[in-house]
Amino acid sequence: MTSRLKSATVLCICLAATLSESAGAAGSSFDGRWSVVLVCPDTTDRNGLIKGYEYTFAVSILEGVLQGEYGAPGHPASVVYTGRVSDGGTLEITATGNTGQSEYAIGKVAQGTRYSYTMQGKLVGSSGQATRRELRPCTATFARS
Repeated sequence: MTSRLKSATVLCICLAATLSESAGAAGSSFDGRWSVVLVCPDTTDRNGLIKGYEYTFAVSILEGVLQGEYGAPGHPASVVYTGRVSDGGTLEITATGNTGQSEYAIGKVAQGTRYSYTMQGKLVGSSGQATRRELRPCTATFARS
């Protein structure tokens, strides 16, 4: 290989690495602040009626990483969302929190009981939706703030 060809190859490799790093630093088209309305309607379990509830809170997305919370983490009636948003808008969320009053919790467990669940959904443009996978039906509706 000639010296000129080696230099051109090294230049191309360096340029490709620089462009790749720049693209990663640019973030996701979904980056920003989002409003979330989490609705868990009335449902039933072996203990009878479980009351529904609605939480409204904000999440932020930065470079495809989603984070947000409702209430004070570790306190009753709270939830923390963490997750990922793909470049195509696919949402994968893990929610962890503590239950509120027992009539709103599956199994009517004591207030403050730790829980977790996952959600899956999609963002398109400035809105989106995710649904809860486990235990009770819940839907989170997203709108860019």
